[in-house]
Amino acid sequence: MGGTEVEPALRVGEARWQTSATLLVAPYYGVDRSGTRGGWKQTFVDRIRRCEYPQYMWDRLPLGGTSESVLRLDHTQALGRHQNAYELTPYRLGDEALGLLDEWFLWLLTGLVPTASALQIVREGLLGI
Repeated sequence: MGGTEVEPALRVGEARWQTSATLLVAPYYGVDRSGTRGGWKQTFVDRIRRCEYPQYMWDRLPLGGTSESVLRLDHTQALGRHQNAYELTPYRLGDEALGLLDEWFLWLLTGLVPTASALQIVREGLLGI
């Protein structure tokens, strides 16, 4: 979860930013339009749902507030691992879903969908390739 801890002896007297523990996070954005939310264009969301873009992943989160969400992998950033920097929920992706997310992130980074991967199968089915 965020890399290997740096030994205290290597941190003494150095700038905190060099060794502070972090995690990588990517934000979800609600799709629905409301009085407080601009939302997303439905035709664009439809294309995201068909896995057309490596930087976007469509999902239905088990949280209130919106019925559909879009994960922006291209907005991934480091966040301090301090307990006040994030909020854990009781939800977790299963092993297969984590594998698919790994493949999706690899697609974003390399531009290539891994051959014979779950992502390739899903994309071919949704895109009708």
